[in-house]
Amino acid sequence: MTRVRGWISPALAAMTFALGAPAIAQADAVTPAEPDVAPPPPQASTETYPRSFFDRFYPQTALDLLERVPGFSLDTGAELRGFAGAAGNVLVDGERPTIKSGGLEDFLSRIPADAVERIEVSRGAQRAGETAGQGLIANVIRKPQSFAGTWSGELERNPAGLIYPRGEVSFTAPLGAWSTTTKFNAFWEQFTFDNIDRIRREADGRLVAFDEETLPSTLRDAFIATDAKRLLAGGTLTLNARFGNSRFYQETGRDGFLGREPDGGPADRRTDIRLDSEFWQGEFSADWTGTVTRGWVLKLLALGAFTDGEESSANVVSQPPGAAPVINRFAAERLPIEALTRATIGKLEGTFKPEFGIEIAYNRLGSRIALEVEDESGVRPIALPASDVTVTEWRGETFGNLTWAVAPRWTLEAGLAAEFSQIIVSGDASGRNEFTFLKPSLALTFQASKALQLRAAMRRTVGQLDFNDFAASANAEDDRFLAGNPNLGPDQTWRASLTGDLRLRGGIALNVQAFHEWRSDVLEQVVLPSGVPGLANAGSARVWGIESEAALPLAGFIKGGLIEVFADFRDADFRDPITGESRKVTGLTNPEIVIDFRQDVTDARFAWGLTYEPPSRTASFFANEAIIDRRGRRITAFVETTRFFGVKMQLEVRNIGQVQFPRDRLLFTPDRAGAFIGSEVLDRERGEFIKFTVSDQF
Repeated sequence: MTRVRGWISPALAAMTFALGAPAIAQADAVTPAEPDVAPPPPQASTETYPRSFFDRFYPQTALDLLERVPGFSLDTGAELRGFAGAAGNVLVDGERPTIKSGGLEDFLSRIPADAVERIEVSRGAQRAGETAGQGLIANVIRKPQSFAGTWSGELERNPAGLIYPRGEVSFTAPLGAWSTTTKFNAFWEQFTFDNIDRIRREADGRLVAFDEETLPSTLRDAFIATDAKRLLAGGTLTLNARFGNSRFYQETGRDGFLGREPDGGPADRRTDIRLDSEFWQGEFSADWTGTVTRGWVLKLLALGAFTDGEESSANVVSQPPGAAPVINRFAAERLPIEALTRATIGKLEGTFKPEFGIEIAYNRLGSRIALEVEDESGVRPIALPASDVTVTEWRGETFGNLTWAVAPRWTLEAGLAAEFSQIIVSGDASGRNEFTFLKPSLALTFQASKALQLRAAMRRTVGQLDFNDFAASANAEDDRFLAGNPNLGPDQTWRASLTGDLRLRGGIALNVQAFHEWRSDVLEQVVLPSGVPGLANAGSARVWGIESEAALPLAGFIKGGLIEVFADFRDADFRDPITGESRKVTGLTNPEIVIDFRQDVTDARFAWGLTYEPPSRTASFFANEAIIDRRGRRITAFVETTRFFGVKMQLEVRNIGQVQFPRDRLLFTPDRAGAFIGSEVLDRERGEFIKFTVSDQF
């Protein structure tokens, strides 16, 4: 799930400020003399932001508009099974976009800002199912049969001085009875880590090796995406398509000094690693929505998608440099395809709004992997468990949802889904698993006042399996090989949450959510029965935390100023199946904080801002090692203007003062319950990136 969230300390301060000083809150509202459009006053259910409200920000796309809605953060959805289960918190023309590849952000960036009529922000459920589990929903309403377009060109300079381009153009236009939106985008970029030292030590601290490393990586993308809709058979038919190519390659060079630090002399070992990954991706969907009887709406959906990918890596080690090398080669071919069809019927009006539906999905992954070693004695293939497998899944789901306005201030949301699935693994590994899950949900919303809404919710979700985990994989950089596991099942989560949402005049907004999750069949790395490390359903875990977001306009102190604070604070408890001890779950990052300041000087057609992200920490656990990744504080600044040539220009500098990315790797044998045999410290830093963007609408 991608979401920008808030920081509890300033959020609580903002609440205290807002509740204790209503006069100041009124003063912060934009006065009639201001050229800007004032935010709408808080309402019990919906706030409407006309397109003119955003003029001072000179937005180019619908995504830019949403980023400027006070107190709203985009949630692109979770990696959950089922189409509705992964819903984000944005609708377009009252409907959830029928897309999966590219995501919600890509879809919103297709829509030119001038093609949008207004944005409606609803608090609490307005329709069952489409935005399940969301307390704050934005609805982007487009102008009918309009023509509008936007383009942007960008040049970015990386810390090494290399300059590379990015460009995109999108437009909305009528085409006969169709309303169409199309986007072309392409970019090429190179990222570098600077001053990398990789230091390996024995358990007693004795230096084993000191590597000086360079790590440039390059990514290029080119995609075309389009959607079209028209009236048909008493309803609206919408078609969506996206197709493109992406390539990533990374070249690692290491000069190794064995048992000593670099002293100006020649290296003892040279290592060169090249990783090359490329895929072609396509998706097409069609949905029809129409009223079939009074107050009841039928929605039919069909979607198909594929990703045809290849990956290769070569690890070449010469010791000493110039000697005959030892080469490890890894190659993988993967072709996942997905097809689903879905039908729902629901009532959109009245105090009692039920919805019923069914979904059928087919997923398939073909994966072939090869690993070999070449040295003076020749080329030898290395066998990996589950190196050539095909994974097939059939899944069916039936569900019912209900939104009920129990009383003028109370709304009840309830849902129940029953899922039935079968996963078959064939090839080098074989397995057959059948799953049945019940997924209930319940939420109660209380509109305490026009400004304050309270919400309590409980929901069970089932995670989305990554079929690549059924097959073997390799990591050349860390010299790590993982076996595939044909017996994987999806993890499940019960989540309880309490949310308070406060909105005051002048654009003051605060949303705070406390949650607790009970997870079962958690996916973690273990030693598989084959004796090779791999992923498995490893037990149960609890995760809890606070998510909050706050928007505080500074009109009373800094004209046109705005502070937004987003973050997560999380903790977890998981009984490690290898050591038997309590630890965090893999991949949990804590904290995640973003503090944004922006000032728009409207009369001067100028804006500037700063973004600050405090340090964060992420832990990952493998069968015989543990890794702690840290990221130092990160600062970004920008200035933008529309004073010249009638276009919007922005200059942005990221990683001001450089950003540190240290990593600690702890090694054990035969696994993490065994003896500690050493450590590896990776000191990395990334320098400043300077980006200049020119954009405009037509």
